[in-house]
Amino acid sequence: MTANTAELNGEVIEAPSRSVDVLPPDVQTKVQELSPLDGESQMRHVTALLSHSRTGLLAAIAAQDLPGIVAFKAKAGGIQEMAKQLRLGKDMQSDAAEFVRRAERGVGAGIREGQADGTVETNATAARRREKRKQDVATEHRGSRLPNARDFAKQSELYGPDGSSGIYAMTDGVSDEQFEEALGEARAEGNLSRANVARRCKAKAKPPLADPVFDAARSEPGVGVPKPFHGFKKNSTEMLDSINHMLQGAVQTLEFIDADDVDPAQRSRIRTELFTSLNTIRKFMKEVSRDR
Repeated sequence: MTANTAELNGEVIEAPSRSVDVLPPDVQTKVQELSPLDGESQMRHVTALLSHSRTGLLAAIAAQDLPGIVAFKAKAGGIQEMAKQLRLGKDMQSDAAEFVRRAERGVGAGIREGQADGTVETNATAARRREKRKQDVATEHRGSRLPNARDFAKQSELYGPDGSSGIYAMTDGVSDEQFEEALGEARAEGNLSRANVARRCKAKAKPPLADPVFDAARSEPGVGVPKPFHGFKKNSTEMLDSINHMLQGAVQTLEFIDADDVDPAQRSRIRTELFTSLNTIRKFMKEVSRDR
C-alpha cells in the first residue's frame, strides 16, 4: 500500500489529490449492501467503520502523514454519506459530520505545518518556482515542485465560499480547546456544517503574537505566509482520551460478535493483530501509570 492509498472496510482506495471531494468509489455499493439489513445491523456496521476510521485519522495526525490525513478525510465524507443515505439516527449522523470536521482540521493543520517546515509550497515559494520555470524553459530544464495546499484540498474547501469560512478558519490561530468548544456548540445547535463550525472557530480565534520575521515576510509582495499553528499534533491528552472512547466503543461492540461465526481463514490473522495491538496498549499503559 502506497502513501497515496488508504483502506476502506478492507478495500484499497486511492487517496484523492485535486479532486478530494470525490467519495470513495464503493460508498454507493456499501449502501446497497446494507440497505436490506435492519436498522440495528446498519448502525453496528457504520459505527465500527467510524471507530476504525477515527483511530486511523489519529494515527495519521500523530505521524504527520498529510496524504494519510487526506485519505481519511475522504473516508470521513464516505461515512457521512452512508449515514445520510441509510437514514441512520440523528446521533450517528452527527458523529459522522463531527468526524468530517475533525479530519478537515487535520488537513488544515498538516498543510500549515508543511508550509512552516518547507515541505508544502507557500505563495512565496510558488512565485519563485514560477519565475525559475520561465528561466528553465529557456534552458529546456524543468525541476520538480513541492506539493501545494490545493494538492490536498480544493481552494473552496480551504477558504469557504466567502473566503473566511473554510478549513483554514478552523485551523489558523484556533487552539484545540477553542475548536472543541466550537464543535460542541455547533453540535448542540444541530448544525455541524463546515461553514458553521468555521465561523464559530473564527470568533474564538486569537491573533498570533507579534513576530517581526513573520510580519516582515507577510508584507512582501506575493508572499502568503500561513499563520502559526500550535499544538494540534502534540496534544497527547486529547489523543489518548479519543483512543479511550474508541476502545470503549469497540468493547461494547463485542457483545454483537459471535466468536464461532468468525471466518476460520481470517481468524489467525485477526487474533495476531489484536494481540499485537493489546500488547502495545499494555506497554504504553505502564508508561502512563508511572509516577512522574
